[in-house]
Amino acid sequence: MSMLGDSVLRLRGGSLKVLSLLSVSVKPLRPSEIAEILGMPLKDVGKYLVRLSEKGLVSKVEVNGSPGYVSKIDLLELLLDHERRLRNLE
Repeated sequence: MSMLGDSVLRLRGGSLKVLSLLSVSVKPLRPSEIAEILGMPLKDVGKYLVRLSEKGLVSKVEVNGSPGYVSKIDLLELLLDHERRLRNLE
């Protein structure tokens, strides 16, 4: 599996929720938007974004002059890679 895929599989809780939201979003999201959508405290969302950024799973971008974030993973490729690994185990 790819290094990004391995990093995703080790995620738990809030980090996984934040990454999942960013992965399905069609536009970059600001931390405040993520907190509102997920019903999480903004400080926790900030903490998760820093961790995800350090692992290379999200990128910081500018959204109307404010920081926003996008996912760097391709969910379809991740699922296909996982399916290939499962087939190889059979």
